[in-house]
Amino acid sequence: MTAVTLDDAATVIRELGRAADAFALRAGEQEACRDRARPGSAVQHHHAHSATLWRQAEQVLRARIGELAAGPR
Repeated sequence: MTAVTLDDAATVIRELGRAADAFALRAGEQEACRDRARPGSAVQHHHAHSATLWRQAEQVLRARIGELAAGPR
C-alpha cells in the first residue's frame, strides 16, 4: 500500500467509526423511547424494532471497520 492509500483507508475507517457512533446514539434514543412507552403497545413495538435496526446497522459498520483495519488479505 502507498502512503496515500493508507491515509485514505484511515479516513474511511474514521468516518465509518463516526457513523457507527451515531447509529449507537440513535439506537440508545430509540431504546429510551421504548422503555418509556406503555408495555405491549404499538409505540413500544415501533421503538423496539427501530432500536434493533439501528443496533444491527452499527454492528455491520463495526464489523466492516474491523475488516478494513485488518488490512488486505
